[in-house]
Amino acid sequence: MEQLRHKEARPMMDLIAKKIFSDTEITAEFIRDILELPVESVKILEGTQIHLTTGKILPDFTTQVDVLAELSDKTQVVIEIQVAYQIDFIKRLWIYICEQVSKNIDSYKRDDVLTHHLAKELIPVYAVAITEENYFQDDRAIHSFSLRDSETKEELKVKVKGVEEKRNLVQIAFLELKKYKPEMQASYNKVRWMELFGNKPFTHQPGNIITKADRILDVKEWNKEDKAMFDEYTRAWDGWLAHLAYVEEKEEKAEERGMAQGMAQGIEQGMYQGKINTVVEMIKEGFITKEVGAKKLNISEEELEKYL
Repeated sequence: MEQLRHKEARPMMDLIAKKIFSDTEITAEFIRDILELPVESVKILEGTQIHLTTGKILPDFTTQVDVLAELSDKTQVVIEIQVAYQIDFIKRLWIYICEQVSKNIDSYKRDDVLTHHLAKELIPVYAVAITEENYFQDDRAIHSFSLRDSETKEELKVKVKGVEEKRNLVQIAFLELKKYKPEMQASYNKVRWMELFGNKPFTHQPGNIITKADRILDVKEWNKEDKAMFDEYTRAWDGWLAHLAYVEEKEEKAEERGMAQGMAQGIEQGMYQGKINTVVEMIKEGFITKEVGAKKLNISEEELEKYL
């Protein structure tokens, strides 16, 4: 049985992740460890609104959390937590970065910064994504990307206003929790965050900041309002799991009973149609590809097309 630090609270819940990153000391340490930046202090610009999903596939509070943090040198970092697999997630993360850069430019213009001085004012916007599902084919759980020369691998760095050393123009890091292994070779300063958000036992002493973050997962210490939100999430999630279990049980019982062929065919067709509807909606929501959907239904992609 999988060993978890907390059986009630899940660190990847939108509510809990936001509680963790609302603490500026924790967020500063996270950015310091993952992006290896000299962080003195952090201000949270966005990250208080719980995300609700409108789709019928997953219950509320399951999609993602966006946190926008600003460092003391004005560098900005988008922190994204992604629970469900989404085909275009990486492109969506890039859109977030581009949108924030665009907002910053608009802000400079409102401050009457001349057009030919905009580049001088521009500050980097980096991103870190913590994902429950895998997005890369290799076994490495931690990836960090920047712009590099194709031959020398030299990083493209630029001078940033107010910062002494040059900075990466682009930097995006990914922590893929599913690839976590206790024997990981990466720096423990990074691995401990995977253990925190993956709800895994700590393999080493994690330090005061991680211990502080881990205490946030103790639901008994929460105020009444946060407990109510947590209970609402848990009910929605448990309801979804119960629904899946019910459907599976019905399918098994239908097979075991060996009903009259006509009735069995009717039930089977109804269940199959329900399965088709579910798969189609998952494809439209971006949770799975058409290829995966076709495999789930045991049909070709061409046959699946007529349902989309």
